Amino acid sequence: MDASILKFIRLALEVISDRLITILGLSMSCGLACWTMWGPDWERVTTLAIFVIFTYLVIKKEQRREHDPESKDN
Repeated sequence: MDASILKFIRLALEVISDRLITILGLSMSCGLACWTMWGPDWERVTTLAIFVIFTYLVIKKEQRREHDPESKDN
């Protein structure tokens, strides 16, 4: 990849703030929950559970990184 494209991607990722990731995760979880309630089935419930757990873990990781800039997982 070209260096300018990598710089642009890095800048775009830095622009996405913790608040935006939280709002996006919550809205996607809400949409998936509505889809699950529309036609409750075990596959949909399992998909919702896995998605919500991974979304929660991503949000917590971003919050921890924001509060602790010296952490080793950067």
